[in-house]
Amino acid sequence: MEKSRSYPNNSSEFRFKNGRNPYVFNGSSTSTDPEMKRKKRVAAYNMFTKEAGVKASVNESFKWIKTKFSYIRYSL
Repeated sequence: MEKSRSYPNNSSEFRFKNGRNPYVFNGSSTSTDPEMKRKKRVAAYNMFTKEAGVKASVNESFKWIKTKFSYIRYSL
């Protein structure tokens, strides 16, 4: 059976016009701009802070519900 000729045999034959792969989904990008890295890092810190706030709020709500039900159950 003959191999398909629609794809090159060697990946080194496949080149992009600007020399960069536009399909990088995982890992770091080729940009080394320190300001962009700082902005991404600060955004990640802000997201962690928001997640921690939501988690604390949910925990407080469960504690409040638990104490109310305990009070109702054992006070009667």
